[in-house]
Amino acid sequence: MPIVSVKVIEGFFNDEQKTALIKELTDAFCKATMEAARPYIYVTVEEVKQGKWGLAGHPLPDPDFLINDFVPIVEDAADEFVKAYNVQRRRPRGPAA
Repeated sequence: MPIVSVKVIEGFFNDEQKTALIKELTDAFCKATMEAARPYIYVTVEEVKQGKWGLAGHPLPDPDFLINDFVPIVEDAADEFVKAYNVQRRRPRGPAA
C-alpha cells in the first residue's frame, strides 16, 4: 500500500486546497505507476507549526529571512556550483535577474 506524505505549514493552505492535494497526488501516483493502485493509495497532509521547520538553517516562516537573506544564500551557492562544475550562469546575479 503506497503512502504519500506531504507536510505543509500550519494554516497556510485551506481545506479545499488540502483536498485538492490529496486528489492530485493520487492521480499523479496512478499516472506514474498504474491505475489499479488507486484504491490502495493513502495520502496524508500533515501540518507543521510555524517555526518548527527550516530552510538553510533558519526557522521558517521568517518573512525577513525569505525577503532579505534567502536569495543571497542561493546566489552564493550557485556561484560555488559554477566553480565546482564549470557551468555558465544563464542569468546575472542579483535584482537585475
